[in-house]
Amino acid sequence: MSKSKKPSQLIEKEKLLYVEVEQLRSRLYLHDTSIIFEFFSAFYFAFQDIKGLFVKKTIQSETNFLKSLQRKKTFLHILEKTPYAWIIFLSRRIKNSLSLRKKLPRFASRSPKGVVGSKKSFLIFGTTYANDFQSRSVQIARKLAEKNKVVYIEGEFDEGTKPGFRIIEESNMFIAVRLTAKQMFHLNYQKPSGEELSFIKKSFSQYTDSSNFKLSTLNFYLYLHHPFWNFVLSLKKNSFLFDYADNFEKGNHASKHIIQAEKELVKNALKITIPKLPKKKSSRFVLLKNGVDWDHFKDAAKTIQTCDVGLCWIKKPVIGFIGALDERIDGTLIGTIASAFPTASVVLVGNTDYRPIIKIAEQHPNIFPVGKQPYNKLPLMLQSFDMLIAPYDLPELPVYLASGKPLVAAASAAEGAMRQAIYKAKTHADWVLAIQEALKEKKRSRKKYQRIALAKKLSWKIPQNFSNI
Repeated sequence: MSKSKKPSQLIEKEKLLYVEVEQLRSRLYLHDTSIIFEFFSAFYFAFQDIKGLFVKKTIQSETNFLKSLQRKKTFLHILEKTPYAWIIFLSRRIKNSLSLRKKLPRFASRSPKGVVGSKKSFLIFGTTYANDFQSRSVQIARKLAEKNKVVYIEGEFDEGTKPGFRIIEESNMFIAVRLTAKQMFHLNYQKPSGEELSFIKKSFSQYTDSSNFKLSTLNFYLYLHHPFWNFVLSLKKNSFLFDYADNFEKGNHASKHIIQAEKELVKNALKITIPKLPKKKSSRFVLLKNGVDWDHFKDAAKTIQTCDVGLCWIKKPVIGFIGALDERIDGTLIGTIASAFPTASVVLVGNTDYRPIIKIAEQHPNIFPVGKQPYNKLPLMLQSFDMLIAPYDLPELPVYLASGKPLVAAASAAEGAMRQAIYKAKTHADWVLAIQEALKEKKRSRKKYQRIALAKKLSWKIPQNFSNI
């Protein structure tokens, strides 16, 4: 085995260690979007910026990186035993208690004014929190709730010793529910034991047995957005809908049990929603393209400085990316871009649990992985960018277009009218030339207004016949 190639055991150990650290951070309210984390990270990044002026950036070996992760895990375990953790735990218990004391909400017995044809309900099993508006499952759920009654079961769980559920959000046509699990886990990488799955099933049963659920809807569609739910539900063939957007087998960013569950769902679903129709067509496929929340991103075309988003140490011009950092992204390409444009900054907005990209960032002083940002902050992040890159077929592409900023995308991602509004690239040399051209684009260019016009057309739309499947 070559030295440059990591053993599979090391990859799995690294992945699981990442997940454990992220779970501990979330438990201690130190995840990327928490107020506490943002407060302390402002000082930390300022310190790192000053430190970078005197210390040369070095490449961290895999062994040292695993050791640093282990140190973080040890520190967080120690933090769990301090008064800080008790305060966080107590505040969450009080919040949960107040939430459970509220009278369980019920859907309105009739449709709101102006809404017609609200005959069906959707029981949607999501991929994340109901307030993660960057998620496709959340956007689809909320769009469906404009004309249909929707119950959204979150893809995240409360941790508890007894099965249960919590109403997170309620409105006339939308309810978000969080189930209780014995312990936190990552949907993609960690498979709960039989006992833990039984616990989650009991939590779900408690919700479906409640008067809240029984009175809310009698006629509904089961609509799954993640293969994990295949282990929780007793699904019969042609009894559910499945959103086949992530394609875990192709992306190779999930464990084997999730990839197998995905295959079963594709095989047995009544209908399959998909953002892009494959070459092999099927009557079961329903095209549901990725869209943009136009009202939220309509001001993204403005231009601001990096200091306005709390990133004063990042110099312009900024080459930006917003999306998932996983096996689909070419780390070598990101490194090539950073080397070709040493006076520019490459800012990566997204998860920081994909080691190959972090390793590339360690080798280039002008690559900045800034973590996943709150949804409300994304328009400001776009305003601080000078141009954008889409190195693979991103679900966030319509959001990119809304910014009007010059956009270089993988040739496979561009289709239809989009081809005339963006810069396409295939090889690494193409990318460098396309970025050079994009950075020269005038602020009031024709392409800018083409991109904004395209984004307006790509606002989230549910097919007219979707509610009558």
